[in-house]
Amino acid sequence: MNKLLLLITFIIRVGSGIVMLMQGYEKLTGGFTLKGLVPVIANNTDSPEWYKWFFANVVAHTTSLFDIIVPLGELAIGLGLIFGVFAYTASFFGAFVMINYILADMIFTYPLQLTFFILLLMSHSLLKQISLKEIINYFRGRKNRGEKIDDPLTDRG
Repeated sequence: MNKLLLLITFIIRVGSGIVMLMQGYEKLTGGFTLKGLVPVIANNTDSPEWYKWFFANVVAHTTSLFDIIVPLGELAIGLGLIFGVFAYTASFFGAFVMINYILADMIFTYPLQLTFFILLLMSHSLLKQISLKEIINYFRGRKNRGEKIDDPLTDRG
């Protein structure tokens, strides 16, 4: 059962990472800007008042900064999840991004993505077991025990 949970967690982690990486790349290369979103959120009846205030008073004055931070953040989250580096932190920020999209009333696939990020956050010990660090330590341990490892990345001769 534990191996099945590890496999499911791995699939959710890598799948969520690929989706976030693609979203960040599309924003970075597609001319993403928040300038058009500020008035939409201000007139939105579904967004909370504090969120509208934040957009009107903070984001509206620093859109050029957010235009860079959002796609780079999504790229970092995606890479962290795909490679298993800081996967728990990447899951936290992935959930944060999805909550912001939902608060902005951009309901597409984001509730499903948020659900996956929450599942990853609830699986902290499983994330640690399938992290890049643990995989490297596993192969180092096998090499130190004298076991033959057929790994082209570590075989030098």
